Parts: sequence; C-alpha cells; structure tokens
Amino acid sequence: MVGGKLLLVLGLWAFVALAWVVERGLGLEDAVALPPAVALLIAVVPAALWLALFYLQDRHEPEPKAFVAGVFILGAAIAAPLADFLVYQVSPPMPLAAYGLSPFQTDRVVHAILVVGLAQELCKYVVVRYTIYQSAEFDEPMDGVVYMMAVGTGFAVWLNYHRLQHLGHSVFLSTAAAMTVVTTLAHASFAGALGYVMGRAKFTRRSPMVRTVLLFFGLAGAAALNGSFSVVELYVSSSGLAQQPWKGVGWAGGFAVLVFGVLMLASRRLLADSPFRPREGT
Repeated sequence: MVGGKLLLVLGLWAFVALAWVVERGLGLEDAVALPPAVALLIAVVPAALWLALFYLQDRHEPEPKAFVAGVFILGAAIAAPLADFLVYQVSPPMPLAAYGLSPFQTDRVVHAILVVGLAQELCKYVVVRYTIYQSAEFDEPMDGVVYMMAVGTGFAVWLNYHRLQHLGHSVFLSTAAAMTVVTTLAHASFAGALGYVMGRAKFTRRSPMVRTVLLFFGLAGAAALNGSFSVVELYVSSSGLAQQPWKGVGWAGGFAVLVFGVLMLASRRLLADSPFRPREGT
C-alpha cells in the first residue's frame, strides 16, 4: 500500500514534468489556448491519480470502487454545475472595477467565503448526504472522508476544465498542469474536512441537535477554507507574482498541502477507531 501511494505521488510529479517537457519541446514560450480535449485531459489525469491516492487511505474496509467512482462523477456532473448556478443567482459576474482592486477587500473576502465557498461546499455535501450517506456501505466515520474527497475530486475536474477554457489564449501548459494538481488537492481536502465531521456526526451517540450543530460548523469550516484559498489565488493572480507563475503555484500548493496534512492526521484517529481494524490476536 505504501508503495502504491508513492507511485501515485510520483505519477503526479511526472504529470507536471511531462507538461513542462512538452512545453519546452514544442517551443511554447508564450501562452496558448488549449483545445477542449487537451483541457479535459489536464483536468482528469491528476483527479484520477488523487482519487486513487485518497482511496488507499481507507485501508481497513475499502469502499466499493463503483460507489467511489459514482460519487466522483456526481461531483463533476451535479455538484459543480449546481454550485456555479447558485453562485450566479446570488451574485452575477461583475466587472473587476466594481469590486475594487484589492483581493483582501471585505466584500471580496465575504463573497469568497459566504457565497462561493459556501455554495461549493454545500453542493458537495448535498451530493454525498442524499446518496451514499443513506447506504449501508457508509458504515464507519472514515467513509465520510473518503466519499467527500471523491466528490471534491470530481468537482475539481469541472472547475479546472472550465477555468482552462475560460483563460483562452493565456494558458502556460506546465503552470496549468501544476495548478490543476494543486486545485484538485485543495477542493478534495476542503470536502474531506467536512466529510470528517459528517462521519463523526453520523455515528455519534449524541442528540440530533448536537449532530446538526456539528454539521453546521463542519460546513462553515469547509467554506472558510475554500474561500481563503480563493482569496490567496486571487492575490497571486493580481499581484507581481503573476509574472512569476511558479511562485503562485507554490503559495496555493502550500495552502492545499497544509489542509491535506491536517486532514490526514485527523483521519488516523478515525482509522484507529474503525470497527473493521484488525485487533491483536485476531
């Protein structure tokens, strides 16, 4: 299992390295426009590798691959389009000048967390809550992390594909590949943090009111992480770092890796408490 995880991580590095080699080999010194098929490939490959890595985390009683794949597809086909629709209904796109230039303006931060972040994490939650959450396969707290990370990974496919297409002729291939890897990890981790709370809430012996409060704070926390990541991305793209895109990838990647690391540490407790964990002498 450890060897499999290492290969998947190396695969993610190789994906970015391959994009850089292609970029240099074809002499793509300037930004380009990506054909839809290439944009889709760049969005799907890191998502598939991350999904496989997340799946290996649930080592005591792995979930059916078909269920995990199904939730992944729902993330891309339902959660992401629905979140876009909700965000547009609440706050239609406005010219940059209408928002002001600073990414840390109060209205931008509030919009990133309470509109975009909340809509995106709520839609991820709804997909899992009203599908697999009701199933007998959701039989331990760790399943919340696994399925929410799966829906977050699918969500990122939609997001990354449409972002690459929206950029038009301003895509640097290697930077786009790296940012896609980072964005996929980020959205999966935000969803996984909410999934941790969902798993705890479902199997707690406390009252329904306590469960509701736990889920509320879990959703609010995921939205805050999501919105903060968006603000960091916006700061990177609107500052001098835009001329040094790899620094921007580094900032965003550091944020995503930090959230993922904390989530994995918390998940170790869920694995230790799993009813399917082999006991000594068995």
